[in-house]
Amino acid sequence: MGIKMKGKRNRNMVKKILDSLTYEKKMFVKLLMLVTIPLIIMGIVSCNIYIRSESGKRNLVLSAYSDEIVREYEDILSTLKEYYIDATNGDTFKWLVRQNEIPYSQYSNMKQVQRLLKGNYFMEKYISNYEFINVTSGWVFNDYGLFSYEETENREEADDFLNEQKKTQRSVYWLNREDKSTPKAGNIRLSSSVDTSGLLFVLKKENGANGISWIILIQIDERVLRTMADSYDKLGYDVTIFGNDKVLLETNREMTENYLSERVKSSGTYRFDSGKKYNINIRKQDTAGLTFVVGYDTSKVKKDAWSFVLASFVVIAVFAFLLVIIRLTAMALSKPLLMLQKFVDDQNTQIKELFVSNLLKGELNAERIESNYKKYGITPYPAYRMIAMACKRGDNELKEKYGLIFNGLSEELKSRIFITPVYYEDKLIFLVGAENNMEADNKTVTLYKEIKDYMEDCFALVTASGISQAFHKLHHIRRAYCECAQALYNKANKEDMESSSLALFDDYLAMNSGDNVYDMIIENELIHAIDSCKEEEAGRLLELTIDRLEMKSVVGIERNFYLTRLLTAMLSIPGSAGVALSDVFDSEQYNILNRITQIYGKQEAVKTIGQEIICPIIRKLSEKRQEGEKSEILKQVMKLLKDSKGNITLNECADRLCYHPNYLSKVLKREKGITYTDMANEEKLKQAKYMLLTTEHSVAEISEKLQYNNVQNFIRFFKNHVGFTPAAFRKEHHR
Repeated sequence: MGIKMKGKRNRNMVKKILDSLTYEKKMFVKLLMLVTIPLIIMGIVSCNIYIRSESGKRNLVLSAYSDEIVREYEDILSTLKEYYIDATNGDTFKWLVRQNEIPYSQYSNMKQVQRLLKGNYFMEKYISNYEFINVTSGWVFNDYGLFSYEETENREEADDFLNEQKKTQRSVYWLNREDKSTPKAGNIRLSSSVDTSGLLFVLKKENGANGISWIILIQIDERVLRTMADSYDKLGYDVTIFGNDKVLLETNREMTENYLSERVKSSGTYRFDSGKKYNINIRKQDTAGLTFVVGYDTSKVKKDAWSFVLASFVVIAVFAFLLVIIRLTAMALSKPLLMLQKFVDDQNTQIKELFVSNLLKGELNAERIESNYKKYGITPYPAYRMIAMACKRGDNELKEKYGLIFNGLSEELKSRIFITPVYYEDKLIFLVGAENNMEADNKTVTLYKEIKDYMEDCFALVTASGISQAFHKLHHIRRAYCECAQALYNKANKEDMESSSLALFDDYLAMNSGDNVYDMIIENELIHAIDSCKEEEAGRLLELTIDRLEMKSVVGIERNFYLTRLLTAMLSIPGSAGVALSDVFDSEQYNILNRITQIYGKQEAVKTIGQEIICPIIRKLSEKRQEGEKSEILKQVMKLLKDSKGNITLNECADRLCYHPNYLSKVLKREKGITYTDMANEEKLKQAKYMLLTTEHSVAEISEKLQYNNVQNFIRFFKNHVGFTPAAFRKEHHR
C-alpha cells in the first residue's frame, strides 16, 4: 500500500513538473527521450554481453598468472632462506658467534663475514641491508660497521624489537615491519643503529631460558619485489604474499584487508563487506611457509564494459547538443519577447513602489487602495507596523546604495516585507503585515534586527531607525510615516554616530508599555552593550528605558515589575560569561533589587543602576576576559620553553606568539612573579637535573644538549642556582 502511494506521488510530481514546462521545453524533452531510451537499452545489453565474455577469459588468465607468480617469487624467497640457513651452519658464521668481544682487529675474518651476510651475486640485488646482533656478548655488526649494543642510537626501539622476537617460537621466519622507519638523522641513516624496518628474513638462536643468543635480520629490497609485480598490476591483477600468516608483500591493501577480514580459505569469487567483488586464486607452499593470493576486482571488468553505455550517452549528448543549438537559435529569435517579459516584470515592481510612495504621501483614499489590492494581487493584513531607516553618516551614501541594498535582500527577507521596500525622502521604508498586533511586534523585531545586521555587514552602513505604532488601515500609513520620522530624529539617535541605534515613537495615549514589544528591543540592545563592555552606550540605553517609563506614567507595582525585569536581565549576564554574582557584588549589595525599586527620581535611579550594577558587571567581565587571555599566553610560553629546553629568547618567543616582547614580559611578571629569564633558567635546571638523574650522559654531553658553548659556563650556572656542581648533585642523589 505504501509503495503504491509512493509511486503515485512520484508520478504526480513528474506530471506537475511537465505541466509547468513551456511548450518548447516539452518538445525538447520529448525529442530527447525518443533517442535516449533506445540507446540506453542497446548500451546495457552490449555491456552485459561484454561482462560475461571478459569474465570467462579473465578466470583462465588468473590461474595461469597465479602459477607464474608462485614460481617467480618462490624461487627467490626459498633460495634466500636456504642460503642463510646453510650460512649459519658454516665455519665463518660459527667463528663470528664465538666472539665475546667486538672483533675490531679481525679484519680478514670480518671481511668474510660481510661477504657471507651480503649474499652471493644472485641474491645481492634482492638484499638492501643486514643486521647481526650478538645478544649474549652485546655487540652489533651490519653494513655500516661494528659497534657495542650499549651504544645503539635507537636502543629503545632495538630493545622492543628483541623483546617481541623472544615471544616468537620459530627460529626461522619472515617478518613484515613496513610500519617502522629506518633510524635517520635528517636524510642520513644513523651509523650506530639497528634497522628493524621493512620486509625482514629473521634467523635466531635461543639460549634456553636466557632468551636470544644471536639474531640475524636480512632486509629484503621490496622495490625489486614490487617491480616484479608491476607487470601483473598493470594488467589489473593484485598480488599478496603471506609468510607464516603475516603479510610480506601486497600491491593492493584493500584486497589484503578484505581477504583477512573474510578469512578466505579457498579460491573463488567473493563479495566483501566493503561492497567490492573479487575473483581470488590461492596457492600455498607449505615447505617454504608461503601463501600466494592473486586476484582481480570484477568491477574493473564492469568498468570497461561501461564504455558501451558511455558510448550511448555520448550519442545522446551529441543529439542533446544539437537540440540545444536549435533551442538557442529559437531563443535568439524570441529575444524581443523575453525582453518584453522582463520589462513587464520591472514595470510591475516600479508600479508597486509607486503605489507605496503614493500611500506615504497620503494621496490615496480607501477606495483607490482597495482597487489597487485587486489590480496588483496584494493581500491585506489586519495589523501593520513601519520601519524607517536613515544613514547616520550622510544621506548621499544611502541614496547611492539603496538600489544595491534592495537587490541584495534575500528571498526570505523579501517575503517578510509587505508589498515592497521603497526609498522615500532619504529614508528606507519597510512595511510589516501581520494577523494581530502581537504578531506584528514579533515580525518587526526580527525584520529590524536582520536588516540592520545586513546593512552593517554588507555595506558598512551605520543607521538610525524609527518604528511606528501599530496601525490597521493602509490609509493610515502617512500617519505611521510621520511617527517613524519623529522617532528617527529623536535625540537618542543622534548621540552615538558610530553605531546603529533604534528609537520608538511614543504616543502618550497609546496602550501601556507592557503591551509594547519594543521594550524588549531596547532591553536586548542594553544587554548587548553591557556584555560588550560598552559602558557609555549602556548608560544611554538605560536612561532611555527610564525615560520611557516616566513618559508612560508607569508607577507603583507596574513600575517595580519592569525595573525588576530589567535588573534581572542585567544580573543574568555574569552567569552567562561564567562569573558568579558573588564575585561581582559585595554582600552589602545583595538587596540591590529592593533598594532600586524604592528610588523614584530618574537621575538617581539611572546613577544608582549604572554605578552599582552596570559598572561592576562590565569591570568584572573585562577582568575575566583579560585573565583568560593572559593565562593562555602563560601556557603557550611555558610550552615553548619546555619544547626548546629553555633555549629560546624573549624576542623569539614573542615573535612565535605574535606579541610585543615588553607586553609578554609584563604578563609573565604579573602571572608568575618572575621574569622571562628566570622562567628560562628554571626550565634549563629542570632539564639538567632530569638528565643527571636518569641518564648516563657526562656533564659535558648534558652541557652540549642544553646548548652551552662552554661546559664551565654550564657548571657555573648550575652551581649558582642549585648550590652544587652537576657532578656533586648526581653523586649526592645517587648515594
